[in-house]
Amino acid sequence: MLLPTVGIEQIFKLPYTGEDFKLLRHNPINMPSIPHAHKHDFYMLLIIDQGSGTHTIDFKEHNVNNKMVFFLAPGQAHQWELSEKTSGYQLMFSQKFMLPGSLRLPFFNLSASPVLHLKNDQYQDLVQELEQILKELNTPGQFETELIQTRLQIVLILLKRWYSDCFDLQDSTTDNRLINNFLTLLDQHYSARSEVSFYAEELHVTANYLNQICRKKSGITAGDLIRERILLEAKRMLTLTNLDIKEIAYSLGFNDTSYFSRFFRKNTNVSPQQFRKTNN
Repeated sequence: MLLPTVGIEQIFKLPYTGEDFKLLRHNPINMPSIPHAHKHDFYMLLIIDQGSGTHTIDFKEHNVNNKMVFFLAPGQAHQWELSEKTSGYQLMFSQKFMLPGSLRLPFFNLSASPVLHLKNDQYQDLVQELEQILKELNTPGQFETELIQTRLQIVLILLKRWYSDCFDLQDSTTDNRLINNFLTLLDQHYSARSEVSFYAEELHVTANYLNQICRKKSGITAGDLIRERILLEAKRMLTLTNLDIKEIAYSLGFNDTSYFSRFFRKNTNVSPQQFRKTNN
């Protein structure tokens, strides 16, 4: 039996009205401790004004500091332990709330850093946009949804600009387009296809070239990225579901449970059973 995925409506005490967008101002944060990993079916930005603690995203722990943004895509596992005085904003929105043809967002890529540290002026610009959204939510008028969607787009564009500057991303380059297309394909097919040659053929390049570009841009090969994606999903399923090891192995394309266990132990130094026990 799968454990439930947390939707936007489950974050709030009031009855859900079918909304696909929420923005909260935390002063201080209303839930400083989320000790057990869970996942969402929506995008989320956790924007820290002041605070400390840790935020664990897909089993990687990140320190919480002032003036920073955490990015979470649907399906990512996360939990946090924050100081009780942590303040900031929590922005949540569904895929369908975003404007059609929304820009490619590098921070929602699973291989990208889910953390961005902001300069003081950047943080103030971001807060200005968020406060305008809150004003619209508190005093709704004609074309409210369209205005909020447009302001959300502005927030995401600003964050993309700052993120690209921080991590020296050039979306227009051929290499980055190739990497982004590869990672998109990988997210669609990782449970069925684990061969580099499959992705290279889909991208109309050789396997050697795909490995070369992946190593150049990420420090590891395409094969490593495929293994990391499979391993991440295995960790999520072990932590967030009640499926037995055999079911998890088969769902990830392993025909033999013992082979899956060897794969998992080789890459984590613990067995799937030990990982589940430690993280539940």
